[in-house]
Amino acid sequence: MNQCKMERIPQMKELIGEKADSLMSVRLKYIENLLESDKDSVRKDFELALERLASEKNKGSLVISFLRSSYILNSHEFYIAFYEEEPFVEEEPADICFSMEKVFDGIEEDWHEMDEMLQQNFIRVFAGEKAEIHRWYMERLYVALGSIIMKMIEELGKDRGIPVYYGGYMEEIKEIGCI
Repeated sequence: MNQCKMERIPQMKELIGEKADSLMSVRLKYIENLLESDKDSVRKDFELALERLASEKNKGSLVISFLRSSYILNSHEFYIAFYEEEPFVEEEPADICFSMEKVFDGIEEDWHEMDEMLQQNFIRVFAGEKAEIHRWYMERLYVALGSIIMKMIEELGKDRGIPVYYGGYMEEIKEIGCI
């Protein structure tokens, strides 16, 4: 019985690909503007979290990881950890869970627009299919957020030679700068 398979997901992604790209572009611009403004303290709190973890350290690396469960829970938490050894191998790194909930405020509007487009083009879109499309969109958005975080790190201007990596928790990460 193949009823539980979500065979339409590739077709759905293809159909809403341009719409998702457009929504993501607008969302990233919104996030960048929000983080650059002085009205919100998320950026300052983020920079303080990085500084607190890296202060008085001269060997190791900072890793900023998005948590897949955080968009499901709508907490948009990022795991920030200082590793003296190889990332994700060390047993108890200095770490912080940092919420970017304010930055992702209104993300449900993007999901709603994609859901409407799916409903116009597919008969009976299931909740599981919508959830998979939302997951796909959020993962792409979280990956793209790395460029904004990279810019923030560059603007910090504190280069003690501590590399900063970005990516999914326990997944592939890439170096985005130094602090």
